[in-house]
Amino acid sequence: MLEPQAIVNQRYQLERQLGQNAGRETWLAKDLQKENELVVVKLLAFGGNVQWEDLKLFEREATVLKALDHPCIPKYRDYFSIDDRALWFGLVQEYIQGDSLREYIAKGHKFTESQVKKIAIAILEILIYLHELSPQVLHRDIKPNNLILTGKEREDPNIYLVDFGAVQDKAAAEGKSFTVVGTYGYAPMEQ
Repeated sequence: MLEPQAIVNQRYQLERQLGQNAGRETWLAKDLQKENELVVVKLLAFGGNVQWEDLKLFEREATVLKALDHPCIPKYRDYFSIDDRALWFGLVQEYIQGDSLREYIAKGHKFTESQVKKIAIAILEILIYLHELSPQVLHRDIKPNNLILTGKEREDPNIYLVDFGAVQDKAAAEGKSFTVVGTYGYAPMEQ
């Protein structure tokens, strides 16, 4: 377990933890080589509960993100490994400041019909972009937690799709078996 202010890969100073689950930690960090620009650092500790399949999914996420270029998907920045008593893998992305759709709903925020339409259209435009790529990219975990709303004017929010940890590129899936991933209730039934 890492602590705030720790510096990983001699470049990223961890600020605060954004999430954690078995063998994974997600941090808000400063990129010390880019004038303290805020980034998201996802870390995977190999071993223990983390197995080869987890590492393959993590590496696939990095590979897919590196190839994406859409204004509503956080930009890929870096991928690294650290062998310091434990083997850590890190994925760095652009930080999107905002709240998840889940947080809005939990706070009791009510969206107007017009806002719901705008949000739905924005999400569909991201999905069209992903599905028109060659090979297609399937996010496989579209849910309120993975949709970030931004902008000073929250009445007309921009929306970003985050967390490509369950991503599948269609080329990898064709003719091969694949791992079912995602969140129950949100993952597509065709998996």
